Amino acid sequence: MILKNKKKLDISYIPSKILCRNREMKRLSMLLDGGRVLISGGVGTGKTLLAKYSVMNRKGVYVNCFVNRSERTILEASLKQLKPFFNPAGLPTQKLWDEISGESSREFFLILDEIDGISDDLNHFTYTLSRIMEYSSKINYIAITRDAGILKQRINDDAVWSTFAEKAIVELKPYTREQMIQILEYRAGESLYGYSFNYGILSLIADIANQSSGHMRTGIDILRNSAIIAENEDHGEILPEDVRRANTESWMDDMENITSSQALTLLCVAHSCKKRAYVNIEDIFEEYKVICERYGIEIDENIFKKTIEELVMEGFIHQNQKKYTILNCPSEILIEELEKLL
Repeated sequence: MILKNKKKLDISYIPSKILCRNREMKRLSMLLDGGRVLISGGVGTGKTLLAKYSVMNRKGVYVNCFVNRSERTILEASLKQLKPFFNPAGLPTQKLWDEISGESSREFFLILDEIDGISDDLNHFTYTLSRIMEYSSKINYIAITRDAGILKQRINDDAVWSTFAEKAIVELKPYTREQMIQILEYRAGESLYGYSFNYGILSLIADIANQSSGHMRTGIDILRNSAIIAENEDHGEILPEDVRRANTESWMDDMENITSSQALTLLCVAHSCKKRAYVNIEDIFEEYKVICERYGIEIDENIFKKTIEELVMEGFIHQNQKKYTILNCPSEILIEELEKLL
């Protein structure tokens, strides 16, 4: 058995502890007292997780503005959670605002995820949200954006921006590799049996995630999927090949353009990585000598080292300090494809 609790690797799961965001959590906690926060950060930096975690002990009303892209649909989605039996049909937008602000005594926070997704009503929506307390009850909110600077440009009104978000921004920087490993270790400890993973496996997943646009979200997905693969294959523990299989990408199509020297060297790396997450250049060179002899190719250490550098630059292999690995494909599949080219 590998999986102890698969649900704890779901994208919607909120862990009991948030790692590597202490400074941001302190600022967020302070801003929550003021009732308005804008969380800004790239994909996979934990924006939505941080917002939901921060209101776990309060009532949170969550609306994705990329799904609900107009002022009215956002208000209707909010009211559906606040007042399930309320019928908004035919009511003017201002009446919907009044209904939401009338619920403010219940101390809820409106979480507006992907607020950039609002189409034509963004300026009016942010103006009304931030100024509603002037003529009605205050609405507490946490807005989430990928880039506060771009959002400010889209609002394009300094007065609106000032009341909506200025001086209330929590910016999330991308996680470092070591932070990603730390988070993966914690999430694996919650969801998997301890014997089923090790530091090398978590490092491999972190390197894959670090190369992706999804970052930490990608890392959690790969951890879950590689655990499922390992369990289905009855491996007893997550193997490097399980991780690579979970991350197989269409980049293999690019191999049609690699040189014969690159194909040969990549084959050596693939053979070296079959049972290991990372290998050093000496291990690869030993495999290189064996494969050169098999194919009747002259051994040339200088060409070998030069080709290794090319493969790293072109993204076919990944280098972490003095170790090398394959991130995007199981070694066995890669070996099969490369042997067709030699």
